Amino acid sequence: MLFNGSKINVLISEIIGKLRDKQTNPADFRINLKRIGNYLTYEAAKFLETEIMQIETPLGEADFKKIKTNIVVITILRAALPMSEGVLEVLPNAKAGLISASRGKKLRDDGKDFRIDCTYSSIPYLEDKIAIVVDPMLASGSTLLFTLQQIKKQKPLRIIVLCAIASQFGIERIQKEFPEVNILAGAVDKELNEKGYIVPGLGDAGDRAFNT
Repeated sequence: MLFNGSKINVLISEIIGKLRDKQTNPADFRINLKRIGNYLTYEAAKFLETEIMQIETPLGEADFKKIKTNIVVITILRAALPMSEGVLEVLPNAKAGLISASRGKKLRDDGKDFRIDCTYSSIPYLEDKIAIVVDPMLASGSTLLFTLQQIKKQKPLRIIVLCAIASQFGIERIQKEFPEVNILAGAVDKELNEKGYIVPGLGDAGDRAFNT
């Protein structure tokens, strides 16, 4: 299942607009990455299995729905840190994992494949759990493919990917390799340039978030 700009909540579209704006300063950029993490998590909750629980109120009994399966939020360092903060704010009982996976040498002249350098990985046990992978930009898909390959080895029940912006090429590449993965993106852009950047996109999310 894919959410894009034509289907997503208008509030998410407004946040995407602020992230795209080149005048947005790093502090506000981080705040809006956190907010997009909040809102996309609300959307992702629609795909989670729930169970009915019962509580006593001051005047009687009431039922409510609760997420049934344990969740692990996996952050792709470094750009996803503010966005993951928003995800964990909505899912405070989730466990957290980190993976430092970044682009290395370009493997295609058109910028659609890169070698991935992984310098650190700490992912909790995933079997029978929901894995939510957070990465603001799904561009060529090389980083996400590498990450999903590591995650699949642990046999999670479901994998959900949250992105602020995705390229059409990156989505199709992931869906071809992992058709069972749910991708939720605040916006989908058609163009990917020769450097592997999404156009119009929002630039380098890590650089803009951390003023580098």
